[in-house]
Amino acid sequence: MRLYREARFREALGHFERALAADANDARARGMRGFALSRLGDHEAAVSELTAAVERAPRDPMLQTGLGMVLLVLDRLDEAEAALRRALIQAPNDPDALANLSLALRSRGDFAGAERAARNALAARPQQLEARLNLAYALLAQGKYAEGWEAHSVRPDPRVNPRSPATPAVVPHDAALPPAGAPIILHGEQGLGDILFFLRFAPELQRRGHPLAFWGDPRVHGMLGRTGLFQHFLKAEAVPGPGIAVVWVGDLPRLLGANDATRFAAPLVLPVDPARRERLRERLAAFGPAPYVGLTWRAGIERRGALGLSKRLDPAALGAALKDVKATWVSLQRKPAAGEAQELAQAAGAPLHDASFANDDLDDALALLDLLDDYVGVSNTNTHLRAATGKPARVLVPWPPEWRWLERVERSPWFPAMTQYRQEADGSWSGALARLASDL
Repeated sequence: MRLYREARFREALGHFERALAADANDARARGMRGFALSRLGDHEAAVSELTAAVERAPRDPMLQTGLGMVLLVLDRLDEAEAALRRALIQAPNDPDALANLSLALRSRGDFAGAERAARNALAARPQQLEARLNLAYALLAQGKYAEGWEAHSVRPDPRVNPRSPATPAVVPHDAALPPAGAPIILHGEQGLGDILFFLRFAPELQRRGHPLAFWGDPRVHGMLGRTGLFQHFLKAEAVPGPGIAVVWVGDLPRLLGANDATRFAAPLVLPVDPARRERLRERLAAFGPAPYVGLTWRAGIERRGALGLSKRLDPAALGAALKDVKATWVSLQRKPAAGEAQELAQAAGAPLHDASFANDDLDDALALLDLLDDYVGVSNTNTHLRAATGKPARVLVPWPPEWRWLERVERSPWFPAMTQYRQEADGSWSGALARLASDL
């Protein structure tokens, strides 16, 4: 157990196996072997071990909770929810089971249920960080912003944000804005899309007289430099000196009280580099005549299960929806899987021209997206760049929707110029794609 807590899972596994060699009916040892296997990526074997452990000790809520969590990783949502509810029969106020149930319900698109489960988890253990983060996303998806932003402030904690776990410990981040006129370092966090999304609030800080610096991914420095908002840029690996307020960009809506959806800040406009624009205009012209329509069909972190941020549409299904539309189709898909582009083109009955080269340079991507007559895709960095050009787009929204697209609304208040085409809860895209075809 000590080795397991120290994340030395392979070493711990050997000890659990020795315990099982001594007593094959030791349910806790079998369950811990399952947990270790899951941590090592062998989720199927972990389910087998945890199922066997639960059969030996059906009244042990820890084992039921663990089984539910691994089933959730595998996207077996019905089984995961059933295991977690069995755990809660034995221990109705177990915060881990409730937090995991909240995640399972959110993964099913039951945001109200996820909210209730997260609240119950926090009532049992107020410092249950996973429950607080689940509560944040459940509230934001329902448009409950004031409380949602407060819960959202937990997300930089290294225990729930493995992306940059050391940063909060190295540099303190301010929980409130400094007095008007004081300089602020805005710290970009998470992915590029989040950075671009939350920087819509930076102009308000400038209006309040705060000199701004940006600390984060250097790939956005050029385009942010053209906005005139920032006086300095710090590299991602830099460490700001003491005495200047450091603010996570994801905390800006809370700090600025962005709770009224009718008054949300518009996406930050990013001026395009004129030289790049002309060079990419020539590349587009070589593809064929206007109108030019950009396409993407996959985004996010390709990781199995409900815990992975993955958004995907079958490229052949998308191509079939485009079949009767006269346009020059331009692929901006980053790293398409083998055969995907060919499937789409064959279904569309038209060539699909590869412009994925633009993804290697965000300024190129911005210029290309500014030139396109239309853009269709799942939400990704290109969606945020298209928004930064001030031009509309057509967004394919998987079920359950990410919080920015909210549950069952025609237009997101964050992207009012973008038309949404939503996957049904049963996984069907047919209605959304039929409407997309008609609109195009």
